[in-house]
Amino acid sequence: MATKSGNKGRYITKVGYFDIYAKDAFKAKKASKNNFTKPDVSSTDYQILHAKKVVEKGFKTKDLAVIRAKELLGDTFKEFYNIK
Repeated sequence: MATKSGNKGRYITKVGYFDIYAKDAFKAKKASKNNFTKPDVSSTDYQILHAKKVVEKGFKTKDLAVIRAKELLGDTFKEFYNIK
């Protein structure tokens, strides 16, 4: 089964025909030789994609990305997808 992941980031949601992804930036974490630790997330950027192509990126919150994706849809597609 194919997943919506990879170098695009984490799949968040779908707005019409746009997909919202979250891409995390990690800061380095020093660990000892025998102690395995996960890196800490330093920031998260949200991006809007359509058909594997980035439409817009650089949103700091999911809500801002969803609002912008709704604006990009236009009135015709909002009615088609029943989005308010």
